[in-house]
Amino acid sequence: MKYSIDEQKIIIKANRETLRPNWEDLDYSETDKGRKLPKPTVCKSYKNAKVFELIKDVPSLSGKKIDEIILARRSVRQYEEHPMSLVELSYLCKLTSEIVKMGPGYAMGVIPTGGATNSLETYLYLNKVDGFKKGIYHYMKDTGNLQLIREDITDELVNDSMKNQLRNCAVVFFWTTTPYRAEYKYSFTSHKMIAIEAGHACQNLYLAAEAIDYGVVGIAAYNQKLVDELLQVGKDEFVVYLAAVGKKIKQ
Repeated sequence: MKYSIDEQKIIIKANRETLRPNWEDLDYSETDKGRKLPKPTVCKSYKNAKVFELIKDVPSLSGKKIDEIILARRSVRQYEEHPMSLVELSYLCKLTSEIVKMGPGYAMGVIPTGGATNSLETYLYLNKVDGFKKGIYHYMKDTGNLQLIREDITDELVNDSMKNQLRNCAVVFFWTTTPYRAEYKYSFTSHKMIAIEAGHACQNLYLAAEAIDYGVVGIAAYNQKLVDELLQVGKDEFVVYLAAVGKKIKQ
């Protein structure tokens, strides 16, 4: 369904207000936290899903300096026919998604999040990774491992959900948000922070990948319905950002 011009104007106005919430209007006593309602969980898990261990103490895989990495960062859309190794996958997950401290209603890790609310979950489509079947995997915040949640999918399903941007990448990172994790504490001011949080995660991925000569392209233009169906999420949890990752083509 396409929006009319008038509908687009209404949406644009509402979204601009989301990007500039008035914090002076936030009454913490009237948030769900202020009303002492139960805290939302910040750690999703799947019962009976097969678990695959990542390398926890993965060493630094790069001799590059941080300024060199930042200045070299570019979006890369074409990749070598090169499978990612377990150590490389562990490295990227660690620097993108690792949680170092977690408790009731909060989680702190390698990316900053508003009030440690940690609204994001990380999913991966492992397309070409040594030792792994193709499928959708969920990153477990509490253990730093992966859970296989879907292997009944094809490249075509993934590519359609990404609006034909799968190409021949090794891995796709998907970030979903569960907005209530932030809304519980910050109400109407939380949605700007969620968008920023997703940006932090993808930037970490860009820099970690650049450090080991992998390329990344962050993707905000995707088919929302299809990508949510792919991850079997939707109303209370949905995709907000994704990125394709593959080995850079040697020049």
